[in-house]
Amino acid sequence: MDQQKKIVLTFNKDTGKAKVEAVGFQGAECVKATEFLKETLGKCTDFQRKAEWYTTNLELNGTINSHLCG
Repeated sequence: MDQQKKIVLTFNKDTGKAKVEAVGFQGAECVKATEFLKETLGKCTDFQRKAEWYTTNLELNGTINSHLCG
């Protein structure tokens, strides 16, 4: 069963920092889904990949998809 896709925003009222978490997305589709927030909120200071990032970016035959980015 597919997990529902959602974007979770968390704001720290003390530091003013915002955390954006893409839930239910696979591979690099989370980057596309949250791009508008990056443009709106400004500079990204940290980017962490969850296990879901790698599920569609790796080919089954053992070769790596060239669309991986750092």
